[in-house]
Order: sequence, then structure tokens, then C-alpha cells
Amino acid sequence: MDFHQIKSIIDKHDKIFISSHINPDGDSLGSAYAMYKYLDSIGKDCIIVNHSPIPEVYNFLNEDNIFQELDGDSASFIKKADLGLILDIGDFYRLGDVAFLVEENDIQTLSIDHHAKSDNDLFKNEYIDVKASSVGEILYSFFKEIDQKISEEMMLGIYVAVLTDTGSFRHSNTTDLCHQVAVDAIQMGLDISKVYQNIYENSSISRMKLLGNVIQKLNYDCDGELVWFSLNHDMIKEVNGSNQDFDGFTDFFRGIKGVEVSLMLYDLGGKVRLSFRSKGKYKVSEIAKKMGGGGHPFAAAALVEGEFSDVKSTVLNLMSTYISKFNEDNLS
Repeated sequence: MDFHQIKSIIDKHDKIFISSHINPDGDSLGSAYAMYKYLDSIGKDCIIVNHSPIPEVYNFLNEDNIFQELDGDSASFIKKADLGLILDIGDFYRLGDVAFLVEENDIQTLSIDHHAKSDNDLFKNEYIDVKASSVGEILYSFFKEIDQKISEEMMLGIYVAVLTDTGSFRHSNTTDLCHQVAVDAIQMGLDISKVYQNIYENSSISRMKLLGNVIQKLNYDCDGELVWFSLNHDMIKEVNGSNQDFDGFTDFFRGIKGVEVSLMLYDLGGKVRLSFRSKGKYKVSEIAKKMGGGGHPFAAAALVEGEFSDVKSTVLNLMSTYISKFNEDNLS
């Protein structure tokens, strides 16, 4: 599928909902914002609806209340929609409860993604570019290819998507096209400093307290190349926080000298959420896949059913074995 085919599919439909994965991040939200502004400009009846609420740090994208958490009204819209635009998803069922509405009502879908296909490849149409840094980058190229003028609002969404998924243009997925997005944003007059401050310099007191508590309980394995930490509801409650407060912790601890992989284990009671980040030496997606998840080579995740102690033992053993074998195979 090429960009003109994407445009053709969109042009043929009038009632469109946009959605993305549970616990949406900067790429999914920024891309949805840009796509919404595009669809609205060409007269489509559209909404953005996600299983999860928008994180507080991204409220600057929601001044017009265009992001909706799934409820009765948004579910009714989805049931009547003739197209679902699914962004940055990785796996169909990461849509959460939105996925079941799509299945039950046999809604046509178009997925635009930079994750590799999963086993749950249930989309009727899809455009995947695993080399793209973000869905925001894909949309930037899409708008350019179809000669669509990028408004300042659309550029805001694209910039947020690229900024966050490249770690502020620091990660290895940063391309020259990512920097071109930044150049265009600056030339259009976007206040990129304010965008950065909204996202990265807007931490709650509860987040800082939680970070301090986690730092005191960090665990190191594999000769210091692996750092891992655990979280649970009680730890969040202790600081009067929310599940948004630990967003980015895995990236933060990856920055420790000597650490190659950072791993978070969040105990959900009967399930464990795993988040992996790598500096680039180890492909953590291989471990995530073995745990039933997936993602990018150096940024991956999984949601695993089981008791916390069992899941912890399994994933740490897998990580240790993988790192040991990698280093043995690459001895000079």
C-alpha cells in the first residue's frame, strides 16, 4: 500500500474514528491530533477515541476536547463509523475495548504503523514502515506526498510524535527526516521550547516522590548491564500518584553509566506489565516476544499473565541468558 492508496481509502469514507493503543504516548497522541486536524479540514465527521485517558502532560493537545476516552457516546459513534484509522498500534488487541467494538461491528480499518506485524494482524488495510522513527514521521511524508498543506496545528501533532518517539532526537531511530520536521516546525513559528516544557518539564510532585522511592530500590544484574525495578499499586498510592507518574522511568534508568538494558516490572495482580529499553547493544524485542509482547528492537513491552514472582523469575532468566550468550558469541 502506498500513500495515494491511503488517501483513496480516506476519501471514500465520511464517518471516521481515530484510535491507538492503551496508555497512549506522544507518538500515538500527536499522530492522532495531526490526523484529526487533517480529516476535519477536508470535511470528515471524525473523533479520536482511546481505551485510556490522555496523560496530563499532553493536555495542551486537548484544549478543544478532541480526545475522548471510550464511553457510551464514543462507542455509539464507533458502531456507526465506516472507517477506523488505527495509529501506532503494534497489535490489534492493544486497542483495548475499542478492538471488541471493531470486531463486533465488522468496521473497516486502516492501520498506519511503524511496528512490525504481530500475530494478531486483523486490520483490513495497513501501511507499515518499520524504518520510520514514528507514525508522526509517516504522516509527515504522507501529507507531503499527497500535496496536502500542513497547517500549524497538524505540524504540532507531527512534531510531538517525532520528538517523543526519538527521545528528543537522541535515539538511534532519529533520521534526517526527523530533523527536517523540526526545521519545518521552527520555520512555521511553532514554539518548540514550550512543547518540550509541557512534556518533559511538567512533572508532578507525586512523580518525583515515586522516582525517589524507585531509585532506592534499583536492582542490577548481568555485571551491571541490566537494571530493573518493580512497581505496584501500593507504591503509586503511597505517593498519592497515578499510573502516569512512572511514564519514562525505563528510559531514565537506561541512562545510568554501564547499563545497557532497563526493565520495568509492574505488578497488576495476576498480570505483569513489562517495559524494556536498550541503548542499542541488545535487541530487547526478542525477549519481549518470548514473553508474549513485542515492539521495536530497542524499545519493547509485554503484558504477561501470571503471579509476579513467577513472571519476574522468567523474564530475568531470559534476559540473563540472552545477555550471556550474546557476549559469548561476540568475544573477539
